[in-house]
Amino acid sequence: MLIENNVRKTPAAPHSSPSVQKAVIFGDAVYSPTTFAKILGIAKQELLEKEAEGVFPPAKRNSKRERYYKPEDVVKYRGYLGMPSPIRSTRKQLFLNFKGGTGKSSLSASYGFRLAQTGFRTLLIDLDAQGHLTQCLGLDNQQFSKTLFNALIEKEDIEKVIVKTDLPTLDIIPSNLNLSPMELSLFSMNSREFRLKRLLSSVEKNYELIIMDASPSIGLLNLNAILASNDLVIPVLADFLSYHGLKILFETLSTIEEDFSFVFENIFIFLNRYNESHRICKRSKKALETHYGKYLLSTVVRQDTKIAEATSQGTPIFLFAQSSKGATDIQSLIDEILGPKGADHVV
Repeated sequence: MLIENNVRKTPAAPHSSPSVQKAVIFGDAVYSPTTFAKILGIAKQELLEKEAEGVFPPAKRNSKRERYYKPEDVVKYRGYLGMPSPIRSTRKQLFLNFKGGTGKSSLSASYGFRLAQTGFRTLLIDLDAQGHLTQCLGLDNQQFSKTLFNALIEKEDIEKVIVKTDLPTLDIIPSNLNLSPMELSLFSMNSREFRLKRLLSSVEKNYELIIMDASPSIGLLNLNAILASNDLVIPVLADFLSYHGLKILFETLSTIEEDFSFVFENIFIFLNRYNESHRICKRSKKALETHYGKYLLSTVVRQDTKIAEATSQGTPIFLFAQSSKGATDIQSLIDEILGPKGADHVV
């Protein structure tokens, strides 16, 4: 269900104070009837008919008397339709690859944004001190005085660290250089490997999905993230170095399994920036099918300059180019992860 180019957005005003825990991502965008119907998974005609029948309340109207809908309407209208969430319990999903440059942060930002945009209560957590996930949502990470460090190390109430956004279903724990001392601080703490899992247990009931974006390394914070997650999501590029990084990641996971008796419920691998016209891409895909076929998704995110442009402007692809190949592929990724391969948690 791809949003068409019917979402209008203008630049948001900057925050007046670093202490303001409200982030503007969506801006003043609104949905047309066509777009809103697609988000709900129904036809535009059905939307209008249900409004005429009184199943839905009368739509909002602009100065030209044109119908429009706002982000907060998604959850309300799903309720009117009696549409239950397909997710039985909170899913904690970690985007991780030990090789940098795989597009992990931009993908996880658009992935999480899209989930929230379609009505799922979503928390995004930036686990990298460089704050790339935060920036990919168009947020100035330096304006936030609190990061996961304050909750995990200084034991501040996590609710005070979570930042609400103007998309009612989307919250974020941002990151910046204030997160840098995390590894050293965790080292001397008791039960240091499970602190994030315990922390998230206090708020996970508020969300259907918690999406974490990790730095391309193994350390105590990433180990915490692994042990706190249900699903591992691994974007890889179709090249030798990505394949080698994947091998190291699985070797590390094997060690973690032995040391902590921990196994992910789901592991999802998918190709990013895929160009079928390149021989190396086809060879890499074949190698992944041979050695990691159990985990490999059929969805590939094709090479698309629109994703790079959206990232450079700090905008989720679904606000920047809703009809692009990249947006289509990320939607397919969501559908597949929450579909048959994730059958254990989907109704």
